[in-house]
Amino acid sequence: MKKYTILLLLIASFSVSHAQLFTIKGHEIGFAYIGPKVGTTFSTITNMDAVGTTTKSRTGFQVGAVGEIGLTQMLSFETELTFISKGVATEFNSTRVNYLSIPLLAKLSFNALGLSRIYAMGGTYNNLRTNARLVFNDFNEPITQHYSVIDWGLSLGAGAAYDTEYGLLCLDVRYDLGVIDVDNVTDQRNSNRTIGVALTFKYDAVDLFLRLRKQKLDSSAQ
Repeated sequence: MKKYTILLLLIASFSVSHAQLFTIKGHEIGFAYIGPKVGTTFSTITNMDAVGTTTKSRTGFQVGAVGEIGLTQMLSFETELTFISKGVATEFNSTRVNYLSIPLLAKLSFNALGLSRIYAMGGTYNNLRTNARLVFNDFNEPITQHYSVIDWGLSLGAGAAYDTEYGLLCLDVRYDLGVIDVDNVTDQRNSNRTIGVALTFKYDAVDLFLRLRKQKLDSSAQ
């Protein structure tokens, strides 16, 4: 987990402090985007049905920051630092498990349907549990010790992006398939299953860097 955090920080630092297009044989290629993300999640945990109780999807949220590095207009790589809420619900209560998530994704983008891009993405997610609670009306019990600190799995998704003056406005849908048994109590295998819908605004890091530098130079000249 530590190495993925360091990688994220390096990408963010590169995007802000050294944002530039790559130049190969006089041709500029590549791009870099950074920006905020917000959305909702619909999650369950497998094999959590108790006797006489039926589980259902729990609605949560996600919020964080995204960094994307592109090699070509078609191929890019994306990572995030996101606070995401997962869990499961029944007719009587809900289990809320929160994580700090760092996915690592590859993206294939295409121009179609009059949009700037449509894209498919795939890779892995790496979650660090922050807390867990069992909620029933006004009853709220911490159950953090019942859940694994680490959650890991596969991510698949698709989305669309629209070009604006300052960057890309993106809407995507992603499915996270948990691999790790996240429950420390039961003998059954309990894994996270999550559908996430998110809205992201990705600033063009090259343009953002140049704008900030111009503002700084203009301020110094006054």
